[in-house]
Amino acid sequence: MATDPSPPSMPREMLESGGWVATETTVQTVFSLPTIEVRTATAQYEDEATRDALAEVTGHSTEISPRFFAGTRLTFQPPLPPGVSPTMVAPMLRTESQSTFTERLRERGVVDISRDGSQRMRGGGGNRATVTRYDAAIEMADLNHTVPLACWVAFWTTRTATTIVTGGHPQTSLAKSLSLETTDNTLTRSSESYRDEFFRLLRAVN
Repeated sequence: MATDPSPPSMPREMLESGGWVATETTVQTVFSLPTIEVRTATAQYEDEATRDALAEVTGHSTEISPRFFAGTRLTFQPPLPPGVSPTMVAPMLRTESQSTFTERLRERGVVDISRDGSQRMRGGGGNRATVTRYDAAIEMADLNHTVPLACWVAFWTTRTATTIVTGGHPQTSLAKSLSLETTDNTLTRSSESYRDEFFRLLRAVN
């Protein structure tokens, strides 16, 4: 019987110090080819510190987090044959990862999803990654507001592994999006601050 894959190594100390909490680890078959299955193992995190700050300021708890982060390792069962590396099938895997990401966003209640381009940059371990951005929004019904989001999916391969990092964060400060009168730094953070943290975490996934 094949062994389940494991998620990539996540920057746990960075995540914990930033108020993130691990919410779920999942293993699943994402798609099948005639002779091979593509399986993923994903470690998911959400920003509990921001959710707690929202509850304190608004007086309403919410189950929806406007920030999320995840790392996924993709494997093949059975393994790819000798002489075939993940890099050789990277275009197909990259397209599938982007499609799967948008499906997951919809499952989270994210709406108005539109692709906003891709770029190449350094990912975890210094590997060259393709990073695709999506504009979107999340309806926070408990607070009677919609928050615009920037969502990201980063993809890179090595000779032995394929890694996918995904995340989302507000496009403006939550204080502005939700019309809050607060000086809480957690809620007045800028979009640039959110973005910078996402890419720091991205580069720390291995």
